[in-house]
Amino acid sequence: MTCCNHCQGADEMFSKKTAARELRRYHKKGPNKSTRLMLEPIRRQESENLEGKTLLDIGGGIGAISFELLKNGIGKSTHIDASTGYLEVSQKEAEERGLSDRITYRFGDFTDIDDDLEPADVVTLDRVVCCYPDREKLIGKSLDKALKYYGLVYPRDRMGTRIAIAIGNLWFKLRRSDFRTYLHPPEEIDRQIQSKGFTRIGFSRTFIWEAAVYRREAT
Repeated sequence: MTCCNHCQGADEMFSKKTAARELRRYHKKGPNKSTRLMLEPIRRQESENLEGKTLLDIGGGIGAISFELLKNGIGKSTHIDASTGYLEVSQKEAEERGLSDRITYRFGDFTDIDDDLEPADVVTLDRVVCCYPDREKLIGKSLDKALKYYGLVYPRDRMGTRIAIAIGNLWFKLRRSDFRTYLHPPEEIDRQIQSKGFTRIGFSRTFIWEAAVYRREAT
């Protein structure tokens, strides 16, 4: 299975119907708890100083992170996703919110198009690392784009998570889908990020997810 096949599987997996359902939930309840836990340290660190900063949201889904941080003063957002359905739903929502001129949408595998993207003050990957086979490549390339803050949400390494991922991947295989989910070791994720000059400033857990935020140290 290649990353290209995996992204094609992701486009089929994360459909417009799924995106519309997730958007309805967002309208009613706001961002997922793990998303909120990732955003809180960024807001806390910056207080009222997000004004005019830029965001790169990789695997942006329905656009919840862009919508939330734009409310907090972020000037521009670039939203990357490998799902045409999610992009379509998010773009329509951005239009209805009057945010189309502040969000740039790009379709594709981030690691294939990263050379065309400008660095951003804030880079986020919300439940994205677990959907990508090459963790080192994805994190490495996305770290290169983070000028100040780097936030991500990934699964906790627990027996229950391992079993759930194994069952899910068996189901994908039976459906002849190239999409898979991955439980990349959290300690390796943290080690890779900190080795690139970032310090962890926020860490929280839910029953399933870990949310971590890092700040690039001044050089």
